[in-house]
Amino acid sequence: MNHWRMVRVTKLVFALLSVVYFAGCSSTQENPETREPEVQVSEEEKKSRPEVSVTQPETMPDVAPEPPPEPTTKAASRKLDPRYDSLVKAVRKSGKASEIQEEASRLLGADANDAVALNTIALLHLRRGQPKAAKLLLARAIEKSPSVAGLHNNLGVAHLDDGDPEAAIVEFKKALDLDEGHVEALGNLGSLYLKGGNVNRAFPLLEAAYRANRSNAAVANNYALALRARNELEAARRVYADLLKTHPKDVNALLNYAILLIEFMNQPKEGLELVYKVKFLETQRKDVLATANALENKAKSELK
Repeated sequence: MNHWRMVRVTKLVFALLSVVYFAGCSSTQENPETREPEVQVSEEEKKSRPEVSVTQPETMPDVAPEPPPEPTTKAASRKLDPRYDSLVKAVRKSGKASEIQEEASRLLGADANDAVALNTIALLHLRRGQPKAAKLLLARAIEKSPSVAGLHNNLGVAHLDDGDPEAAIVEFKKALDLDEGHVEALGNLGSLYLKGGNVNRAFPLLEAAYRANRSNAAVANNYALALRARNELEAARRVYADLLKTHPKDVNALLNYAILLIEFMNQPKEGLELVYKVKFLETQRKDVLATANALENKAKSELK
């Protein structure tokens, strides 16, 4: 059967850039560069892959007032520019799009090219499913602050949402050229390669992203898939076990873990327990339920 479910890791960097963003699921489509010949992806697998969607921004890095700083996810590492206090409050404490938009627009009234405000409004457009508008705003922000990795990462997500994975790969690579440890870009590019079947390129990127942020469910799921593709089954099992300690209701992780146990590790009893959890948690998505039912039938037949 060999079903599997990729989770989009494209994470949006909700970075306030002071004189200057990520995108996270698992996203993926593949670069036209050479694909590793030994990696074969069945038609059944391709059909079982869900469409990807942008994850909500999880953190908003602090920023310094001078000059365009690199976004950072360490909240106390930089002193905030007082200009952005109201915007930070709107994002972190309110979360209401109307308040965020109002504060960002106020900043743009003082400086039409304020990269922080442009980035913030771009993220709102991405949340609303408007990638073209987001691309225009991020392009303006990059003109002002071309050396900020987070902006390129976010533009990559906008390209991906607009159906242009090749352009997305270019931007994720630019982000990594500027900051080779940029966690979101590592996860996004690695997930694109993984979805395209290029495990050799995906693996080191996803491994680096996972080591930097083990709490990101999408990164962990895709890293486990890459481990499984490399036949590192026990390592993949450990990743899923750790992930489900903190995300016990993550349907994609539960389903992929069940696939690993039933189809690859000959543990139908343990896998069947996970299948039942999937069917309890997910009652709407037909593709998930179809895969769960097939796994249930296989596990039961092996237990007879």
